Amino acid sequence: MEDLRCLEDSLVAQVDQAKLMEYTSNIAKWIRVSGTQGEIESLLYCQELLDQMGYTTKLSRHPGFISIPVRSSLEVISPEHMSFDAITHPFVPSTPFCGLKRDIVLESFPAVAGKIVLADGLPEPEKVQMLEDMGAAGVVFVQDDHLHNMQLSPLWGSPTEKTEGLMIHIPVVSIVRSDGQKLKDLIAKGTVLVCMESVVDTGWKEIPLLEAEIKAKDSDRFVLFSSHIDSWDYGAMDNGAANATLLECARVLSQKRNKWQRGLRLALWSGHSQGKFFGSSWYADNHFEELEDNCVGHVYVDSTGGKNADIIIEAPVMPQTKQLAADVIKRQTGEEFLGKRIGHYADQSFFGVGLTSTFGTFSEQDALKDTDVISFKMGDTKRAGGLGWWWHTSEDTLDKIDPKLLVRDTKVYVGVIWRILCEPVLPYDFRALVAEIKDTVVDLCSKLEGRFDLSPVVQRVAQLEAKVNAFYLRVSDVTAPGDEAKKIESLMLRLSQLLVRISFHAENHFDFDLSGPMYPIPSLECGQALACCPQGSYRYHVLATELRRGTNRVMRHLRDAISLLDAY
Repeated sequence: MEDLRCLEDSLVAQVDQAKLMEYTSNIAKWIRVSGTQGEIESLLYCQELLDQMGYTTKLSRHPGFISIPVRSSLEVISPEHMSFDAITHPFVPSTPFCGLKRDIVLESFPAVAGKIVLADGLPEPEKVQMLEDMGAAGVVFVQDDHLHNMQLSPLWGSPTEKTEGLMIHIPVVSIVRSDGQKLKDLIAKGTVLVCMESVVDTGWKEIPLLEAEIKAKDSDRFVLFSSHIDSWDYGAMDNGAANATLLECARVLSQKRNKWQRGLRLALWSGHSQGKFFGSSWYADNHFEELEDNCVGHVYVDSTGGKNADIIIEAPVMPQTKQLAADVIKRQTGEEFLGKRIGHYADQSFFGVGLTSTFGTFSEQDALKDTDVISFKMGDTKRAGGLGWWWHTSEDTLDKIDPKLLVRDTKVYVGVIWRILCEPVLPYDFRALVAEIKDTVVDLCSKLEGRFDLSPVVQRVAQLEAKVNAFYLRVSDVTAPGDEAKKIESLMLRLSQLLVRISFHAENHFDFDLSGPMYPIPSLECGQALACCPQGSYRYHVLATELRRGTNRVMRHLRDAISLLDAY
């Protein structure tokens, strides 16, 4: 193991700042909206580099459900005339040809039916759906001093017959804070009539996918390392710098491919921003068995090296990859890693497959230094304050990259991927994931006392905990490649599938859950509502039925995990 650590340090030291900035500047010279020629050109550039590094590459195209904003405006018609710059968003309908004329009211207004609603913050599908259900005719979001592009699909990937009806059916635009205040001042004085106009181009379009791979000499197993190539405008940070991180990791790691225990497969997705993670969801759909049989984990890179992105200690991980991330970050930066739980973002399309995942968006702004920006903030964080005021705007240009921070971030990725590629036993600690499952079940069991009996689940999790602890005591002595290490790897892949499907996926694992916040055991989330519901009511019985089915699903996966460990 010490030899692997020395090699890791030598590879990390080879991360080249000049190459990273060259890659970033070359990718960020194109506007890379999904399915456009600029996106194709950027992928051809990446493909040429990866070919030169010795990877086998494949550039393909597939039909994806893509939504691209075209134009929008907002005018006050009365009591006086005003015009505001506005943007519209993917996956909402266009307005009628002559625009949508309605009175505009604040979202706190008691009767929004038939009116346009003025709401604060970044556009969110959940809020728009709520207002749509209340009868609103349209929504205007008041953002900060910059207009951030946001997609508004509640789905994950492309629609199906089961999900297409869940799409949003009212138009949405956004304006900046100062214009929003002007509207609020007018509304405070009386009735305000506005005209909202927007055009959104939504439909099935051919979009590209670039794959690259170097196989291990003695194994079909591989690490999936991915990033999205599409962008808003020039997208230097999001996601040109992250694409550069992927390319530089590919270059550096390939130099010691003779040490790999597993292969490395790279994927550059399209349809991230304009397709609601279409590329990665398509890949999960069309490579399901291969991923389930041979993929040992997914590492994702997004928005590295941003200017003033000082916070790296709260990057998203799964519980079983938290210690891996912590060890590498401590070794490369000296910082103590806190982490946050991976959720429904950053092309995490592989929960149903059951892949163990590491990272998403990576370094963030310090929330204590800038509290006046509503930039994307994911999960329960302490210091991570989003990706910068320029995120998802036309201002995401090369000057928003800090070369030294880009090097720092890339070094961490090299270290993490190196360990997954090369360590004889995969560096995942499923004891941490089982501990999270236990805490979640015990807490919910307490809340449901007298309403629903979760004690069988608590008991089965305790059995699993004992089995997992015993397993790690046995494998701790395996430090060299060989038949025993391969046996452990196969067991870990199956264990990952069972436990990830419990902790990160709600129902049919061949399908995708809807986007939005994620409870630590999605199949049991309805128990939270049941705990507060009047006993004996209609809703109480509906929730109890749903919870019974979710409990059955969790119990089955727990039983299979215990049997798996018993057989080792």
